[in-house]
Amino acid sequence: MKLTFAGAAGTVTGSCFHLEGDGVRMLVDCGMFQGLPELEARNFAPFPFEPSKVDWVLLTHGHLDHLGLLPRLAREGFRGRGVCTVPTRDIAEVMLMDAARIQEEEGENGLYNLTDALNALESLDVETDYGEELELGHGVKVYFHDAGHILGAAFVEVRAEGKTVVFSGDLGNRGKPLVEDPSAPPKADILVLEATYGNRAHPPLEESIEELRKAIVETLGLGGNVVIPSFALERTQEVLYILFRLWQERQIPRCRVFLDSPLATHATRIFERHTERFPGPARALFRKKRNPFEFELLEYTLTKAASKRVAEAGGAVIIAGSGMCTGGRVLYHLRDNLPRPESSVVFVGYQAEGTLGREIVDGASRVEVLDSIVPVRAKVWRIEGLSAHADQNLLVEWAVRSQPDQVFLVHGEPPALEALADKLAPHVGEVVIPGWHETVNL
Repeated sequence: MKLTFAGAAGTVTGSCFHLEGDGVRMLVDCGMFQGLPELEARNFAPFPFEPSKVDWVLLTHGHLDHLGLLPRLAREGFRGRGVCTVPTRDIAEVMLMDAARIQEEEGENGLYNLTDALNALESLDVETDYGEELELGHGVKVYFHDAGHILGAAFVEVRAEGKTVVFSGDLGNRGKPLVEDPSAPPKADILVLEATYGNRAHPPLEESIEELRKAIVETLGLGGNVVIPSFALERTQEVLYILFRLWQERQIPRCRVFLDSPLATHATRIFERHTERFPGPARALFRKKRNPFEFELLEYTLTKAASKRVAEAGGAVIIAGSGMCTGGRVLYHLRDNLPRPESSVVFVGYQAEGTLGREIVDGASRVEVLDSIVPVRAKVWRIEGLSAHADQNLLVEWAVRSQPDQVFLVHGEPPALEALADKLAPHVGEVVIPGWHETVNL
């Protein structure tokens, strides 16, 4: 078998792995690079494989850094078939149509158009569920397992040429309210493992919920706004669930909570269609007709006019995209609230190198927002216990349980990759940090 690291090598984004075995050519994910300009330039670089010769795309989940280049793949000749879970297919439609709209706004500089996105979605025609066996031809078998990351997310087990290769995709944290814990991995000869938080441990979830509660109470007490840059998938829905719980328990004051993101709103509706996949407590809520995505404080702002009125509300909790502050409506709220010492910005997710969110959490005193230089006077909170990614402890435990002969570490920045490699080295076989476009024989 041959494995080429077409993305997420030495960096967090752009997940894409080309595996060839028993005459079958597979891609595990085809994601977009995000963050630093030199990383985003890779979105235009030639693929290190021929798209027209790819037989299958195995899609782990619906985040853009895992599926955002599928339309470009279709544009450049991919005519194979795509496999994913049912929720991931629903999510992919929302994410790719939104991405295509953004790319079309770039005009000639865009990566693809709406037609390319529709062609990519048409190729995602094989639906699977956790534990089901798929035969890809020539004896190659594939199994999707619950990654515990976002709704429908999977890690992928490929059996070919007498070997088992496991791609972790993005592994989730334990104890999350809307997704089950990650499943145990099978015994693997080769493990391709994410390392987003390979150099740190997450605080307990309840501790992070208390920190969020404190941020809200303190900020509203000062008359400011709480701005939460949030990813449209999973993080937004989890924050809404937590806010619902805090309000039900009267741990936060009455206030207006705005979800100012059409994409996150559409994603939330998908979550409502798949409540049977939630952990027990969340399933029970929906059975009792108590929808945490429709509680009395919450307002959805779908139009631009409604979004502009949010700024006039005062004393509000504002959840808006994008999660790393690279675009979207959150920029307007940051421009309005960063200069205000009574306001807060609460980060609840990973901030990639080169993003505005990373600048703010790293302590910048001034940042550029919407072509204006804005002072950072608002209080900045970084709450890592809400992360949808496994931390170092869970990554090590999970990898050791798989007993691999060889581990390739991906989807992490260099410090995280190196720290995780050091932790894994005494417990597994060879640990490798591959380079971008590097090809290895397995």
